[in-house]
Amino acid sequence: MDYKTVLVHVDDSPEAPDLVAFAARLANAQGAHLVGMTQTGISRFIRETTLHGVELGDLTPLFSDLRALAEARGTQFDGLASRAGVASFEHRIDDAEPGLALAVQALYADLVVVGHTRPGTPALSGVAGLPEYIAMNSPCPVLVVPHPGAHTGTFERAMIAWNASPEAARAVRAALPLLARASEVEVAIFDDDSSSARSPEDAAELARFLDRHGVNAKVSRHHPRGEVGNALLVLVEDRKADLLVMGCYGHSRYREILLGGVSRTVLRRLAVPVLLAH
Repeated sequence: MDYKTVLVHVDDSPEAPDLVAFAARLANAQGAHLVGMTQTGISRFIRETTLHGVELGDLTPLFSDLRALAEARGTQFDGLASRAGVASFEHRIDDAEPGLALAVQALYADLVVVGHTRPGTPALSGVAGLPEYIAMNSPCPVLVVPHPGAHTGTFERAMIAWNASPEAARAVRAALPLLARASEVEVAIFDDDSSSARSPEDAAELARFLDRHGVNAKVSRHHPRGEVGNALLVLVEDRKADLLVMGCYGHSRYREILLGGVSRTVLRRLAVPVLLAH
């Protein structure tokens, strides 16, 4: 029931030390090995210089500087993990772009921890953002953490956004190590066209599944007048939940991009950590 390998994104953002500290607390609570993943960004320069006919040899000093910066972030990660008392940790450096590097490394992790992609952040290879890219391109769940300095690494009140879809079911299974430690778990169902949960038995079956894992969950059903994503965020705030568990992109990706959707709404406005799975 515990995560044994936690992967955390280590970038050059101001929030990076807080995110590493959060991941360290989570790793300690789970007894997990912690991997800090950072990137040089060299692959982007190689692609751009190839397109524009620039000789790679001219960029050797730049590449050396980029690797030195990545090494410095790795060293900082080691120091933060050590001071946090993490028993087992390492950092890794990759030349690929963050989405690809993390998605590949996520093949060998139980959970990926990333920061919140803010509106206006440049897209990665044409996708909406880093959390979605990893969730869509690896079998590993993604924990998206806004304001990581405000979170302890443990969760007391969890909410599950349930629509009886395979994506939601995978998210619930992936969240079991966190749900088992929560004091309150709520399964929230919203009646709309995207939900496959059409009877009280759908939610009751999930509650029985969770109970067999030692998770005592209550079920609530809601009839939103507007967009489900907004209604879900309001409910999270009203319940003072500190973790949201949900499937990522249950509709076709093309439809999500055109019409919005719960995934995009929540990821753009989230105020609490969200565990995603696709």
